[in-house]
Amino acid sequence: MADDDLQDYRNWLTQEHIADRTFLSGFLGVRLFTRVDNENAHFILYSTSEPNVLQSKPYIEVLNNPSPWTKRIMPRFGAFDRATGAEAVKLGNGFGSFVTVCRLKTAINHADAKHPEGPLSKYQQIDGVVSTRLMTLDGQMTDIDTEEKTMRIGNEGTFPTLLCFEAFYRNGAQLAAQNLHEDFGSDVIDTGVYQVLYGEAPHEGPSV
Repeated sequence: MADDDLQDYRNWLTQEHIADRTFLSGFLGVRLFTRVDNENAHFILYSTSEPNVLQSKPYIEVLNNPSPWTKRIMPRFGAFDRATGAEAVKLGNGFGSFVTVCRLKTAINHADAKHPEGPLSKYQQIDGVVSTRLMTLDGQMTDIDTEEKTMRIGNEGTFPTLLCFEAFYRNGAQLAAQNLHEDFGSDVIDTGVYQVLYGEAPHEGPSV
């Protein structure tokens, strides 16, 4: 997202785009983050009651009927990645003001990840980290042709694993990012630290 488009992009997200999805049946909520070292980079995390919500008829209809605002701004995206899947492992509880996001080239055994001495347990010991989540991605579910998809560039959902570490200290999130490179090496596609900007949930809907 270019500097000149940043405010328009955030207005579009918070005034139209996110609500068009969040208030559909099966959506539980969404959080919007900006990268701490690049405010033009964003991470959006949607929560649904089950992965199949993202294949539902109402959701696909939204994707195939973009608004004029969407048609204007979406082609301005830079590199974009969208992926769908399921939360396979969660350690700890709650959300944090900061989240470390990591895309991995390889899968992590779920049983190992849940083990008290598994590859993710050390991250729960980092000061400020409140929860660790491992998400497994479904490329077939992600790769659905829609009108919106034709307006974006970049390969979407081509990685199998997403790790998210929630923290209430920026330092804790950054330490998690450093450890990821040490622990997973060349399996790391990329990692970044993001800070929450906005959140929305159906039960927080507009007043009537």
